[in-house]
Amino acid sequence: MPTITKSFIYTGTTQVIVIPAGTTSIDVYIWGGAGGGGGHDRHTPGSGSAGHYVTDTAIAMTSHVGKTMKVAVGGGGAGGSGGSSAAGGTNGKSLTGYSGGVGGTSGPQGSSGAGGGGGGATVITIDGAEIAVAGGGGGGGGCGVNSGGSAGINTNSATGNSPGTLGENGAGHSGDGGAGGAGGGGTDGGKGGSGASGDNGGSGGYAGTNYIASGTQDNGSGVTPGGTGVSQYSAGVAVGGGGAATGGNGKAVVIFNIGVQAHYKVSGAWKSTNNMYTKVSGVWKEITAAYTKVSGTWKALFNAGLDFTETSAGFGDGSGGATSGSTGSGGGGGGGGGRVICTWLQLKGKFSQKDLKIDTAFSVKHLSRTTKIGYWFWALPLVEYMNKSSDNKNWFGGLVIETIKILAQARANELAYKMGKRDKGDLLGKFTRWIGESFCWIVGVIVRPFTERKFGDWLEIYDPDIN
Repeated sequence: MPTITKSFIYTGTTQVIVIPAGTTSIDVYIWGGAGGGGGHDRHTPGSGSAGHYVTDTAIAMTSHVGKTMKVAVGGGGAGGSGGSSAAGGTNGKSLTGYSGGVGGTSGPQGSSGAGGGGGGATVITIDGAEIAVAGGGGGGGGCGVNSGGSAGINTNSATGNSPGTLGENGAGHSGDGGAGGAGGGGTDGGKGGSGASGDNGGSGGYAGTNYIASGTQDNGSGVTPGGTGVSQYSAGVAVGGGGAATGGNGKAVVIFNIGVQAHYKVSGAWKSTNNMYTKVSGVWKEITAAYTKVSGTWKALFNAGLDFTETSAGFGDGSGGATSGSTGSGGGGGGGGGRVICTWLQLKGKFSQKDLKIDTAFSVKHLSRTTKIGYWFWALPLVEYMNKSSDNKNWFGGLVIETIKILAQARANELAYKMGKRDKGDLLGKFTRWIGESFCWIVGVIVRPFTERKFGDWLEIYDPDIN
């Protein structure tokens, strides 16, 4: 039985063919486009999830001869950018209605990461009906100052939008914080992730689902797709995007199994008949298919090969579906990312907005560049620990949080006195300032040569002497 293999990569178009005579079955190996990674801030953004892998063999085609097959390879979602109101990653495109969503926009205050775009599904249809679908991966969440973004999710939580095959956009942020990653396209499009609460990382989007009548499905693990061991796989296909990086495009391999083939003998050797011609009005015309009748039934002798037509019609979506994720809020406002511990306490209702503003004003005017860098170096890991302890209700972490709260409030009282906003100083605050600021300066002297560039954005706000 002759076989003809057709391989397709992402081109931003749909490949179309009328299923030719003699096609008895097809084998398919398809990978969806992967999700893009979230945008950067001070932590690690979420990676996009891998595009899904679907394979099936001997899919019966006898009843589909003469019908129209479409093959649309899904593109990878783009990575999110970083900054104030940073744009989310663009969506991975596919057959119209099967694209991924667009990543959410980061908050307008401060500098946080946008969400990654969702991957487009890879889709094969016959006369509009799904034959095989490999879902696109979910986009990663953008990161914030206090925590990293969540990775795109390899499994699906289905959108309630119409069309249900289109991945959702990621949710944005209204303050200072990371945005949500977008959902991937699929038979069921994936939901988009939510923006962060405060200056934290956004949530990753969900992947789209697959469709196959039988065969094998593999959603992959993290950024790594399934099906990497089969000969049809190509390096980089469907690999989830790392931080701010675009996800790998999908791929489709369709093997046509041709039921019969005409032969003739030349010098004692059988030769295949692949082309025949007939003269019409003096011009030779190719016969694209030939038949013979066997027991009253027409049987195909051969076909002249498989020629797909490429078209951009019916391909791509400008955006995904409306997000079901929640818009992030908080962060920034009275101080933004640079006041790491105090901002976190304020977001948790443990520190007033008024004290945060005084703390910020004092830091800008009176703390040295070296002291600020030393503070950020140790305070960021501490806030991440506090955030995890708060979420997990860890008793020791809770004790640490309450201790930090007492010291921060005492220092704020003393700063308010120094800034003329309070009539009386605070003895514990004086001690906390002396120990804390001295410690930060010593740490800053040691780490500044290695970390100054890392905190460049904050220093533009918190160092009045910056050039």
